[in-house]
Amino acid sequence: MAKNRKNSAGGGVRFGPAVKVSFIVLLIASLAVCYVWQKRLIYSLGVKTDQLEKKLVNLKRENEMRRQQMAMLHSLPYLDSRVKELKLGLGVPTPDQILTLVEGSVTRVAPRNAPLPSVSAMAFPTDTKYLAYATKPLPPPSRKR
Repeated sequence: MAKNRKNSAGGGVRFGPAVKVSFIVLLIASLAVCYVWQKRLIYSLGVKTDQLEKKLVNLKRENEMRRQQMAMLHSLPYLDSRVKELKLGLGVPTPDQILTLVEGSVTRVAPRNAPLPSVSAMAFPTDTKYLAYATKPLPPPSRKR
């Protein structure tokens, strides 16, 4: 029997093919892990992009709403009603109250005895609602719950 063992071709364990197979398996496994990692990264970036786009749409809508609100707050009818509501006693300035600065010196625009401007230009009909400078209708007020 000793003769058979000595002359047999498979006398020892060969490490070459086992190393090759293990290297190929390790390479395929690492490529699969990298593929899954890249797919997860692409998905998470897509979710983040969607969230940012929704936030941008909300900010644009809020910006437009505030722009309309600012236009309404700057409108003459609203300012006139607020002056009357707060009883500030403000009115149209007389010509002798109007001053102009010309290179650091004060000069009067109208003489002191000039006639007062007509106030009829500032009168607004009461049956009309004013939305000054509004290009779109104002959104309904949001109710917090």
